Amino acid sequence: MFLQSLSHEDGMRPVDGYYGCARMPVRLAPDLAEEAFILPLSKALAASGLGRIAGFDVELDPTGEPSALTVTFSLITDAPRALKYIAAELDRLDAPAGSFIGNAECPELFAFGQSYGLGLYLKSGAADEDGALDVVEACTDALEGRGLYQGTVFLGDRRALYFYGDSFNRMRAAVTFVMSTDPRCRDAYARRLN
Repeated sequence: MFLQSLSHEDGMRPVDGYYGCARMPVRLAPDLAEEAFILPLSKALAASGLGRIAGFDVELDPTGEPSALTVTFSLITDAPRALKYIAAELDRLDAPAGSFIGNAECPELFAFGQSYGLGLYLKSGAADEDGALDVVEACTDALEGRGLYQGTVFLGDRRALYFYGDSFNRMRAAVTFVMSTDPRCRDAYARRLN
């Protein structure tokens, strides 16, 4: 059996299905992860008739920063093409490189993902809410479409701004320019996310 067959509840009626899981090293808060990946994937699964999302979880690292998104789904078939379809849909949604999809027997059956993440970490006191939005706007302008802002997470004394795009080096060059010219970026640093 390719995926583990289980019975689960869908509303009030039991539904049999094959469970699988996708794990993406994306750093997004739960509400943003739901908006960026879960809702669009749920619509795609419903439209294809392949199955449904059974749940998702945003994993946190020891500092409380999001480190990965795990999506569990229930499918009507155990065929490998079903997992490949889901991976292709997640790729279309800019899943990050280093993502895997699989099942209970083999959680890393297929690799997928093509975007790269960059985190810009500002001192919380250096940029209030409006200042942080100004930094996001300056970074977005400097990126010139080579990366997209994907949200903010507060980490004690730091505010993390997350950007994802197809080239980490291009994003780093653009963000480095902003860091060297914007006084709100004093003591800020940027790092690769995946």
